[in-house]
Amino acid sequence: MEAQRTIQRLIDHITFGHGIHLFLQVLLLEFASVFLTFQFSSSLLLQISNPNFFIGVYAATSVIFLGILFLFTAKMRKRTFSPPLQQVRRLAISILGYIAASGVVITFGYLLLILATTGRTGIGRLDYVFSVMLTTLFAALLAVGYHARVVDKQPDRETITGTVTAWQDSLAWVNEDDRSHAKQDAYDEFTNRMNDLSELLSNAKTVHGRQLRRDFEAWRDDFETHSELSKETIIKGQGENKNERLEQEHQKLESIQRRLRIIAGEQK
Repeated sequence: MEAQRTIQRLIDHITFGHGIHLFLQVLLLEFASVFLTFQFSSSLLLQISNPNFFIGVYAATSVIFLGILFLFTAKMRKRTFSPPLQQVRRLAISILGYIAASGVVITFGYLLLILATTGRTGIGRLDYVFSVMLTTLFAALLAVGYHARVVDKQPDRETITGTVTAWQDSLAWVNEDDRSHAKQDAYDEFTNRMNDLSELLSNAKTVHGRQLRRDFEAWRDDFETHSELSKETIIKGQGENKNERLEQEHQKLESIQRRLRIIAGEQK
């Protein structure tokens, strides 16, 4: 079970919780595209009279495609509810995953097909640079395809940050005067924002995102069984004479808040 979860967490770096089936579907379409166009590509390479010029063009184009890949992958991770995926090094893993998957397609669908059908005994620099360009192109196309899926299925960035921030701010109801009507109004606002957050987290699809949702719902269920005084203690924390159960719930709240701040971009 743990091995399966580890594999799924790795897959989340490229699927962002939307399933490996779409990833494989796009890869197969890419392979078909390479297979149908390889003859034109090989012919193009054989007829080029100024390879150094085209090496520069292909290299520059590869950088552009890499920039597109970076942009769309970075945007997708911001639409997930996975705190680890917000880390820069995880973004690098995602980008490398897209490049590796596309590289497999190019290696078997382009280079080997050219060698098999043209009888060429070797591959030159132009072939390598052209292959790099195709790899970054297909990696970028894969990221763009996933981005379209995420846009359709996930809340936008503004909704995520706004909902998280509103809930965090609503925790201040505990600071209102006990004798004022403002405290009841603030508590009602907190309840509403908690409902909003619960609805937001229902969109979680990654392993870490679903875990955050389960942790929040479990904490919320326990929280609502307590008296108002105990609820305040859970949110504020305790001094030296600690109730063990309330302290555990306070620590769970802090863990949830920390992960939510990461998702909202308020903490790294």
